[in-house]
Amino acid sequence: MLKKRQEFKELRDAYVIFICQHDKFGDGEPVYHIDKVIREIGEPYNDGAYTIYVNGVYQGEDNIGKLAHDFNCKKADDIFYKPFADGVRHFKETKEGREIMCESFERLADKVAEERAEQATVQTKANIVKSLMENMKWTLDQALTASGIQGKERGIIAKQLQRTI
Repeated sequence: MLKKRQEFKELRDAYVIFICQHDKFGDGEPVYHIDKVIREIGEPYNDGAYTIYVNGVYQGEDNIGKLAHDFNCKKADDIFYKPFADGVRHFKETKEGREIMCESFERLADKVAEERAEQATVQTKANIVKSLMENMKWTLDQALTASGIQGKERGIIAKQLQRTI
């Protein structure tokens, strides 16, 4: 957010905006602004970092209601805000846009599949280590060593098993 040699006082405000598919806090408000407070003295803490939740099911006639409506539209022609409609039209209704979306989803699917396969492998190894501990009466360290599990994976499995033993 700052370039090299820029002064800290030049740091601009930062916003994190969550556009939810539901009403995160359940009070029917269109938007929820999260404010920071210094607990010990009850004073607001204004550090220039802001968090906002947008209620994606809000149906008011105001700008937020229109925006929530637009996020739920399937067709560009039903969207109120032209720049958003143009983007939806490009990605959903043009060959180039659909190809971009397909490639993005393929990369995401590959990543998720890879993560799940890795999790399954770790779980299988954890089951083997647990079995060695129970059947051979070995310590966690002995079972991990006998299984050839080292490095980061060793820490992950040890942490996982310590929660269950």
